[in-house]
Amino acid sequence: MQIMDLALFRSRYPRWLAEARPLLEAADLKGAFKTYPFPTNPASPWTPLAKPLAQCRVAILTTAGLYVAGDQPPFRVTDIEGDWTLRELRNDQPLEGLAIAHDHFDHARAEADLNCVYPHTRLQELAAQGLIGGLAPTHFSISGYCTRADQVVEHTLPQVVQRLRAECTDVLLHVPI
Repeated sequence: MQIMDLALFRSRYPRWLAEARPLLEAADLKGAFKTYPFPTNPASPWTPLAKPLAQCRVAILTTAGLYVAGDQPPFRVTDIEGDWTLRELRNDQPLEGLAIAHDHFDHARAEADLNCVYPHTRLQELAAQGLIGGLAPTHFSISGYCTRADQVVEHTLPQVVQRLRAECTDVLLHVPI
């Protein structure tokens, strides 16, 4: 099932990019995105939980652009169209080893407590209290700055879904930045 009209997005995107490029280059994101051809999702694939949350395995998807410093490449923050690639974060990855590549938001709060953008410790606490069943072996990070919605839909998200299914993950907590 196609959840959005990517053909329509693709037909509108080149014109938008050409018009928005000077604003993007000047870091005027508010101005640039006023006319962005946002894709729509008329058939949301919402699925109710099949079991209580206390029995569910939970994974995180953050758009903070986190990556494992020294082990994974940072997201391409200088690309005018952003970066639609994915970084997988192991559940046992210490938070201290994570770095933020997404440079379109103020990092102060995230640097003070990474749980603001990646609530791993909070989910561990919920699991210890029995409120969730546990954490998935793999969590995910993408860059919140990406103008290529079609690439995210066709390439990035299928990778996430494949891993979620392979690891029998029941819930994906999306943490938008």
